[in-house]
Amino acid sequence: MSGPVFKRTRKVVPEDCDELGHVNNVRWLAFVGELAGAHAVRRGSDNDTLREQGSIWIVRRHEIDYHRSALPGESIVEETWVEEMSGARSVRHSRFTREPDGALLVSAITTWAYVDAKTQRPRRIPAEMIERFRRQA
Repeated sequence: MSGPVFKRTRKVVPEDCDELGHVNNVRWLAFVGELAGAHAVRRGSDNDTLREQGSIWIVRRHEIDYHRSALPGESIVEETWVEEMSGARSVRHSRFTREPDGALLVSAITTWAYVDAKTQRPRRIPAEMIERFRRQA
């Protein structure tokens, strides 16, 4: 499938950083989730809409590679795209680079499961949702 890339920027704030002075690993994980959520909203698949339809996305697996540190005040380019959607499974990639020089900071792959909101049992991803994530915005 490999859908189009959703892109935005963020500024690192001191609250994102740990005692070592760089973005904390837990914050990177939050950035991955926030970016996926923003992309879903852009595609008309926000959590409220999904719940009205009786479904939600849950994370099954995160893989995160830390390449370089990000420091307070730095501007980060955030990119995400859906590589695959089939059955009840979606694989999403995220990439974070430093804006001025394009240095790769963090890359992540998240496996999501599309589930029934009440039972949390897997549910087939609707064809119209797959198409929404496949086409350009």
